[in-house]
Amino acid sequence: MSARPVLGCALASLLACSCSVPKPRAPARPPQASDFEAAIARLQRSDPASPAVLSTKLAFAQFLLSQASSPCVQRLNLAQEQIGSVGASAETRIMFPDGWALVANLEYQQHLGRAACSSAADRRGELLAAVEAARRAVGLYRDQFEYHSMVIMQFDAAVALRRLGESAAALAALKEALRMDLEYGFEADARENYPLLLTWRGEPAGTEQVARLMAEFPKRRVSLRFGWRSGDARITLELSRASLDGGQIARSQAAAAFERRIAAAPAGGWSVTYMHRLRGYQPGVWPLAPGMPKRELTFPPAPLPTVNFKVSAKGEFVGVTDAKAFAPRLTAWTDKLIRAHEPAGDRARAAAADVVGRTAIDFSPGMLEADAAQNYQLETAMWVGATLEQGVWYEISAPMSLPGEPEFVVEQRIDFAFTRRVPCTAGAVDEKCIEIVIRATPDPTALRHVLDDWGGAPPNNLFVDYFASTEARIVTDPATLLPYAHEGRVYWYVSIGNTTDAAILESEHLISRTRYAP
Repeated sequence: MSARPVLGCALASLLACSCSVPKPRAPARPPQASDFEAAIARLQRSDPASPAVLSTKLAFAQFLLSQASSPCVQRLNLAQEQIGSVGASAETRIMFPDGWALVANLEYQQHLGRAACSSAADRRGELLAAVEAARRAVGLYRDQFEYHSMVIMQFDAAVALRRLGESAAALAALKEALRMDLEYGFEADARENYPLLLTWRGEPAGTEQVARLMAEFPKRRVSLRFGWRSGDARITLELSRASLDGGQIARSQAAAAFERRIAAAPAGGWSVTYMHRLRGYQPGVWPLAPGMPKRELTFPPAPLPTVNFKVSAKGEFVGVTDAKAFAPRLTAWTDKLIRAHEPAGDRARAAAADVVGRTAIDFSPGMLEADAAQNYQLETAMWVGATLEQGVWYEISAPMSLPGEPEFVVEQRIDFAFTRRVPCTAGAVDEKCIEIVIRATPDPTALRHVLDDWGGAPPNNLFVDYFASTEARIVTDPATLLPYAHEGRVYWYVSIGNTTDAAILESEHLISRTRYAP
């Protein structure tokens, strides 16, 4: 059975309630370990598969690691229990975008704490482990586009190396942290790190010396304008999906490759035409999850091929031009692929029939048009005429489709930043393009209204929790707003009732690359 129809049926009859993550009430006194333990127990009773359980356990570990006055071994062992239980959770294999980097960060703190509590014989091993954890956190924060945290962990690795007595390695690590500061525009960090660099070099580290180094720090600002030109491009798309449903993990791969042509429209503006959309399309429905006792999980076909559309001379989205003609072709082609690769067995055939039925909904003309408009908005339209300071996070609100249920549109908070200058394509030298990082989450109040519309108000509703997040990085040419790359990660979670069998977690990782003809 497809994950979306299961959710859709349940939402139609059951859903209502708060979409916010349950949180313990703020105590009047300073927080105690017992407060975290009580909050974890309460969450596990009400919604055991919720991401809030994992977050609270990591918050508990952070609390324990910060309590320097408590007995060292006892609190560090308890912190390790929380970190270990999070790492062993099946949910982390699907929906843990921020967690793994935070786990590595906490492990770094834990090893530093053990080094302070250990004998001289054990201290070196703990510091080496701290360095390894910090380096691992650097890579994990980079993968989730958390660049400031990445630089902080690079600095922490340098500090741990210095405590080990590895002066040369520590200096090299600190130089790398400063290089990152320069690349990503973290001026305040660089101002703090330069005195330490000079000190480690054995040089004067006064105000004058630091000011001399900071004089070279770049202040980057970029103005983006719409300047499309006629031309052809080759686009490749890869989509990895994972789902945890009823305690079982299923994974799927979807892909597409096609050509795009931008041409001046006779009435002004630009027309975008896609060619060979179906030839390289793989919908990523299979595999069925083996051994699932209650359901055979398939994935809805990935809506990777796009539809033709027009934009104005100023870069405004005008509309889709072939959704009604292309939707039946896409649906028929996808149904054919599903049937051709349908696994044997009555249950598998029933699952295939279910997902074929879902295809007509996901690939309806209205859904294809909405998907095209939203993608164009994120990649191009919202940046026309913008001026962005590097490293500054901006916030707007806009309607976007709801992860897991794309037919519903909800107002979402969108945070974005111009993070750095980058080459437009792999192997290029000149940094003509920029990277923009975007994070979007549904507005709690707007989401609550939508959920109430679906299922009515409590107490006739068993909906426990819903959470979704979208993060993406876009590489675009600021002089033209022609996109070159789009990498996105979407996570969503829903629980219906109070058992793990009624909880679904899904994640998607999309990578899109565009190569323009010379």
